[in-house]
Amino acid sequence: MRHTITAILATGLLCGLALLLMLAPLWRGFDALREIWPILLIIGGIAAGSILANRHRGARLLSLAAFAVILLPGIGETFDAWRSEPVAPSPGAYEISIGTHNLWGRNASPMQAATLLPPRAPDVLALQESFGRARETGEALVAQYAHNARCRSNRLLSNLPILASGCVELPPAVLAAATIPCDWEMPPAVWARIQLPDGSEAVFVSVHLTWPFPGATQDCQRRGLSRALAHWPQDRLVVMGDFNAASPAYALSRLERDLGLTRRSIGIATFPAEGRFQQAGLGIPPFAPMLLGIDHIFAGEAWQTVSIEAGPNTGSDHRPLLAVLRLQSESAQP
Repeated sequence: MRHTITAILATGLLCGLALLLMLAPLWRGFDALREIWPILLIIGGIAAGSILANRHRGARLLSLAAFAVILLPGIGETFDAWRSEPVAPSPGAYEISIGTHNLWGRNASPMQAATLLPPRAPDVLALQESFGRARETGEALVAQYAHNARCRSNRLLSNLPILASGCVELPPAVLAAATIPCDWEMPPAVWARIQLPDGSEAVFVSVHLTWPFPGATQDCQRRGLSRALAHWPQDRLVVMGDFNAASPAYALSRLERDLGLTRRSIGIATFPAEGRFQQAGLGIPPFAPMLLGIDHIFAGEAWQTVSIEAGPNTGSDHRPLLAVLRLQSESAQP
């Protein structure tokens, strides 16, 4: 009897998770579960493992089929991350080192970022949640860069010249009286037009979207952000930050579609980092605890990704995301 009850419970759990993931296109609440796909995969793996030795053959077959449905949404990006290959040198091109980091207002050891990040992202660094315990961190990082731009708690720091900057705002037409409240929604975001080493220009954006659920606010922010950035030249645009959207959620693929940029952060988990456990008084875990990739870098087609990785522990509940992007010099292009 005990084995029968175990089989029923484990099979029911697996089938329920599989069904919810399949319903993700119909409602953002179901899609929010795809944000935590690695956690669901772990739960499903434990449930499937408990059935494999069970004498109920029907339960084994059904549970394995349900586990395959759970596995399918995220396995493609996992393989893409494993298959990434080094980028060969390119004559006539130059590279810049960039990074993005949610400093977290309750940072457990806030000054670590000021020491660790500048050597890893010396050219352009995007920051989010530069407030609370992380306010001094932001100021210490600003002091190490030649130029900076700020909007609310978002910052863009650069050792390359900033020619112009400001808050990312909606086009005036969107503010017409006929629009609905969702059309007014914008995430905190700052832009900077930066002069590159060859004298040309590119626009960089630091952004922080809200959580995907409850409510439709993230969907509204996604649409507002894409409208606000549509007038910038897309081929050299770089948008990075905390998007609170993880693969394989449809929310993340819709972001990529609406921004018209290519996501470079494939299969890189940045949350929850060690600071979440430190701040709760649990100490630093003996292993990297990140499961969800909610921090991202999107870039236009003129940029080539040389490398991208999660950075070191800085006391935040996020790990930084660090990348080297390559841009073919205009003088070297045919």
